[in-house]
Amino acid sequence: MSGISIALMGIDGSGKTTLARALRKELTKHGVEVVDVSWAGVVGSLPAGFPRTSIEQLGVQGWGLFYAGRTIDGRPVDELVPQLFSDFGASDLPRRIGEAKGHARQPAVVTSALVELAGHFLLQSAVAAPVVGRGGVALNDGFGLKNVLKCLRLAEQMPSGEVPAGTLRNLAEQVTAMFSDPFLQPDVGLLLDADPRLSYEWRMTQNGRLGAGEDLGFAGRPGRDTYLSFQGAMASEYRSAAERWGWLVLGVDGRPQAETVEEGVRAVLGHDKVRSLLSDAQTASAPQPTVGTTP
Repeated sequence: MSGISIALMGIDGSGKTTLARALRKELTKHGVEVVDVSWAGVVGSLPAGFPRTSIEQLGVQGWGLFYAGRTIDGRPVDELVPQLFSDFGASDLPRRIGEAKGHARQPAVVTSALVELAGHFLLQSAVAAPVVGRGGVALNDGFGLKNVLKCLRLAEQMPSGEVPAGTLRNLAEQVTAMFSDPFLQPDVGLLLDADPRLSYEWRMTQNGRLGAGEDLGFAGRPGRDTYLSFQGAMASEYRSAAERWGWLVLGVDGRPQAETVEEGVRAVLGHDKVRSLLSDAQTASAPQPTVGTTP
């Protein structure tokens, strides 16, 4: 029995992690193996060695580059990231380095996007593909295009001009084309198409502040207004890509989050490929009739 890959995409604060948690619960109830193939999930669950160690190193290097030029307590973040990762782990690392001060470097932000692209390729080839091959579900709550493209668009807004604008636009086009390749595409993709005004409110309720790269703070223009404009532009790009790819699209509006999650679970479980997988899993787990023998 062959498994499937499922990926979620959406702007910051759209509810991807919450929906992924609900999907894992529902799929597991049907007797299906579900593996978190996000960066944090892999480094927190796989045994040491390849591919975990390589994925971990790519992630740490990507975070260090993204925050290069910033400091925590006067110390450069890019030098601190390995120790912070060791101290706080994959889940809490973004929160801790989100306290950094100073000015980001445009070339480093661009390079962090390319390192993340390499990481997603390795996640797909060395983690997700084996899960699917053994009949499980590879579940990713952050399809790679989301962050890679966001970093490149963020770099376009940074004033240094160290990387030419035309180069950044070409990179963005090539990255979108790469994630359109069938090898990197999931079997089932779902876009959480959220209103940035709502996601801003949820972000502030959750954390009391925005995360780095969610507004245009890296470009010297932090705050609600640039969050709304930047996330609105990203939402449009994600929507365009999802429609071209034939993904499921779930509107995220002002209704209670539980209702949105319930609709998202129904949409994914109702997909032909998921229904086929669940049917096969049920058949495989059903008791087999015994064949009697004549004495």
